[in-house]
Amino acid sequence: MAVDIEPLLQKLTELAPRFGRAEADLHTMVTRGRAHDYKGVMQNARLVLEALLRSIITDDLKQTPGKAMLDELVTKFRQQANLGIIPTNVLAHMGTVQAWGNLSAHDHAGSLEDSGVKVGQDEVVASLNSLVAILGWYAEKKNLVAVAPVRVPAAAVTPPSRLPLFIGAGVLGIAGLIALLVFRAPAVETPKPVEVAKVEPSFSALDAVYATRKHPLPPAACRRADEATQLAKNATDAQALGLIENPSPEAAFLLAFVTFEDLKRKSPALDAALKCPGFAAAEHLAGLVAIAEGRLPDAQQHLEVARREAPTWLDNRARLAGVLLQTDHKDAAGKEIDALVAAAPDYAPGYLLRFSLKALDHAQDAAMLDLCKATALGSAQAREKLEQLQFKCP
Repeated sequence: MAVDIEPLLQKLTELAPRFGRAEADLHTMVTRGRAHDYKGVMQNARLVLEALLRSIITDDLKQTPGKAMLDELVTKFRQQANLGIIPTNVLAHMGTVQAWGNLSAHDHAGSLEDSGVKVGQDEVVASLNSLVAILGWYAEKKNLVAVAPVRVPAAAVTPPSRLPLFIGAGVLGIAGLIALLVFRAPAVETPKPVEVAKVEPSFSALDAVYATRKHPLPPAACRRADEATQLAKNATDAQALGLIENPSPEAAFLLAFVTFEDLKRKSPALDAALKCPGFAAAEHLAGLVAIAEGRLPDAQQHLEVARREAPTWLDNRARLAGVLLQTDHKDAAGKEIDALVAAAPDYAPGYLLRFSLKALDHAQDAAMLDLCKATALGSAQAREKLEQLQFKCP
């Protein structure tokens, strides 16, 4: 039985007049929710969250948010310098709204015959639960109003998801955990969180994390249903992930990914994730770590394993081609690059790689055409290269 979203919509209606320019989006969410436009609800929720974060940056950090979008705004408060400004549980809720908003805003399918992303009432309840919790925290923080808890009947609701980064296995390690605790910003008194619906373990919200990052899902043998809710809530929180007891290879991978993204170092958790056969995302991460450490032969080996396990993963294929170029395997790189461009003609990195290959072969005219194509597809790196070369595309 689906969870009734009406109590949440009523709460949004009550809160809307207290949230300035976000009021219009909150009212639009209510209208869309009652019209069963659940994708629209999640997209407006994303806009509301973006407005709140911009306000916090302006008021609390005394900074100008500029043109930063939601993903960049959320990441800002996960950085070491800003930890503690937004409580961990509220950041987790923000990750849920961010994840479902991103997923709902994009198609994610391939052929026009394929089904796109399906968003139903259960999924939208997960996002609205988190948004109400965020609004309740913000209202109390700014003394806007005392917000009463929202009680929604428990059911098979998709749990909150944390969008978007990598994380890896095992325990964070004593040194890493101490560093997180020592350098964490002074704790702030956290208001009692708004009560949200109890959810049963489900992979739906966690799968949304991978979809947003455009990563392949872990093999079933690498996952545990009893962890899914916790992993979805804490997918970018290295401290929380590092404290999971007896983690699955998936939990280990998520910890390793966050550690690498945030701290730029390898986590011992990655080794635990790699023990699960067929885990393409873990192998790809191991390749990225090896690249960062200058171990290009090891990077090639890991990226090739990921290539075999997830042959349609474009970012992996591009990384592998780049490593082949760097290690002077031009023939193998050329085959990989040509196959990448043929498989994904609208993927800018493929043309940028082909530009590099042709430039090495001194085929300047053909190389510049690829650089122009990459620029037309939105590659900032290609555009900068064109400006450096002072070349005007035809």
